[in-house]
Amino acid sequence: MSRPSPHLLRIVQVSDCHVARDPQTAYRGQNADRNLSSLLPAIRRWQPDLLLLTGDVSEDASAAAYGRVAALLSTAGAPVLALPGNHDDPALMRRYFPLGPWAGPHVHAGRNWQLILLDSTEPGCIPGVFSSSDLEHLERCLAKGADRNTLLALHHQPVAVDSLWIDRYALERPEEFWAVVDRHPQVRCVTWGHVHQDFSAGRGEVTLLGSPSSVANSLPGREAFTLDLGGPACRWLELNAAGTLATGLLRAT
Repeated sequence: MSRPSPHLLRIVQVSDCHVARDPQTAYRGQNADRNLSSLLPAIRRWQPDLLLLTGDVSEDASAAAYGRVAALLSTAGAPVLALPGNHDDPALMRRYFPLGPWAGPHVHAGRNWQLILLDSTEPGCIPGVFSSSDLEHLERCLAKGADRNTLLALHHQPVAVDSLWIDRYALERPEEFWAVVDRHPQVRCVTWGHVHQDFSAGRGEVTLLGSPSSVANSLPGREAFTLDLGGPACRWLELNAAGTLATGLLRAT
């Protein structure tokens, strides 16, 4: 397979792996290790420039889980940019995924884009939260990169996805986050994990994307988690230097 255009930044977003210390531990009736492994051939064929790992990497925040996920993703041949979810231990996760928002927003620039990774987790809390300091740091990153198309990545959804079971655990006070974003028109996309379903919408000129899980997904629009028999999935994104983007899903074949 020939390499894609050098004018595109190609990303695969993998989210909500929920891998446990014991590889035989079931997550919602599914084997997390096996389902993540099943996606790797499709990811390798797609030849991403970057992998974006958007949280809940481990179900039990264990070193064994992080080690196995890191080893699996290393076979994709692309750097991994990672951020934590509410199930993760950020300090431990950092040992296995050094490129992430471990000391504030992590910025990765390339091909007229910047990716800004944000940590929306709060110890002991399931919903997401950004402190005033977090938002000030984001504001500075956006001001510094005003000349670059920008994608923001976090774990918790900053808008409702119309699935009650997970919307009760969304980003708290999202209006404070959006107030910052609205001041910076170079933001083209906001993407997140957490929701265990494919979600897409728009907010003005900003594309909003929720990523499915690599282990188990729910049918959308349900009050309770309802297993989607379509199986595990991850999201691909092609970011054009002109500021446009295309996206879709990869599944096991």
